[in-house]
Amino acid sequence: MTARVLALAACLATLGLAGCTTPGAESPPPTSQSTEDRPAARPKDRDKDAVLAAVRGLDLCALLEKAKATGPFAGAQPVARQPFACMLTGAADLISVTAIGIGHQTRIESAARTIGGAKAYVRQDGGCYVYLPVSFTVALEFAQAPASGCDDVTNLAAAAAQVLANPDSLQAKPVWDACTALAAALDAGKTKLSGNGPADCTNHSREPTAASISFVDDLPPSDEQQPPQTTTVGGTQVRVYDEEQNCEVYWRQRPFDVRYAATPDYQVVARSPDCAHSTDLAESLMAVLGKAPPTDVAPQQPLLYRPDEPDSPYPGACAYVDATDPNRCAPYVEVAVPDDPAALLPAANDDADVQCAMAVRSVGARFGSTPVPVADSEAGSRCLFVEPERQLQLMFSLSFGKVVNVADGKPVTVAGHPGYATTDTTSVTYDLSTATKLDGEGTVTLSVSTGPANAGALAPGTDKTAESVLADILREYFS
Repeated sequence: MTARVLALAACLATLGLAGCTTPGAESPPPTSQSTEDRPAARPKDRDKDAVLAAVRGLDLCALLEKAKATGPFAGAQPVARQPFACMLTGAADLISVTAIGIGHQTRIESAARTIGGAKAYVRQDGGCYVYLPVSFTVALEFAQAPASGCDDVTNLAAAAAQVLANPDSLQAKPVWDACTALAAALDAGKTKLSGNGPADCTNHSREPTAASISFVDDLPPSDEQQPPQTTTVGGTQVRVYDEEQNCEVYWRQRPFDVRYAATPDYQVVARSPDCAHSTDLAESLMAVLGKAPPTDVAPQQPLLYRPDEPDSPYPGACAYVDATDPNRCAPYVEVAVPDDPAALLPAANDDADVQCAMAVRSVGARFGSTPVPVADSEAGSRCLFVEPERQLQLMFSLSFGKVVNVADGKPVTVAGHPGYATTDTTSVTYDLSTATKLDGEGTVTLSVSTGPANAGALAPGTDKTAESVLADILREYFS
């Protein structure tokens, strides 16, 4: 039996995966190799300080002013109530742009799009949220809540992306980000400081004590449930909320010298386990925030990502996988499938690429070219087929052992191979014997489910399409 991975199958991997080549008779596909033995190159993040310098000097209200000029929000007015955020007043629903933290989970729960020529993610969950990443961990979030659709916000974000392509007109006086301010207040390095975006930061070193700060305009605890102590720290009136193992100090910080500021000051919160540390930290922060922030780092340019530019540590289509460890996933690399069925089980057990090679042609023929194969070893050796819209995902594996009905599935037979099928509205899973009896030496598994950005159900007939894929594979490799 010859190698069954044709050039057409390899060309399915068009979203940042390995190049598409056609091996000739003189250059057969490489032999099986453990996925962990050939780790894929991991994308590198942008310089953190350069990104912060760009975000600190970005006037988000001026961005909204330009982006809304010809859209449905043209009559709304931008207002800044805190650093790194701006909202439109006068719109039917709350419209805002905020520099926030973004992680892998947010990305996979959102559809990957190209908006205004830039890489973006769109999520609809009661409201509409459009993310334009500027680094692996920071993004500009355009939000409308509540929202019945995403067209208006998506168009606003697209216009903003085009404005950001030439950001000179959006420059403002730099403001402090929370981690740079906290590092200065603690007289410590930034290595153990991190936050969910530039407006909050936590000291993870716990030296001299655990501490965090936030510029977010959150409401303090209810005065009725937890009456605050009002006092003066560093010449500024503060409110101190003393709770068990946590003490919060709230105050209004000047200056807030931005063009669209609602007030000349903004809220800051300092937290630590006890009030002595919190008030000391507040006093140090007041002195730091009263000065101009550092401007010794050149800002990141361009700020947004190109549609084909990696914006996370996950290589290629692994960025679409619901996984926590980027080192356990790699783009599919074309390999030969052993001719001998007896050699196929150990080869697939060692190398998820062999599993991808078994399924890639049939998945492409039955489900279309959108699902892209990746070799994943986070939950055992398996091949995943994922897509940028996160609407559908497939998992194929070949494993040692007899078929086991672990999920109370119904008995089925596909291409003469018995097994079990488990179905619900969002997934269908088949576990079939590699033999024509249930006591075969291996189990072929195919699962098709809705993707993490799909809150609906599987399309009617998905189970029949999955059976067709399995029939193709079983006839070719185990007949």
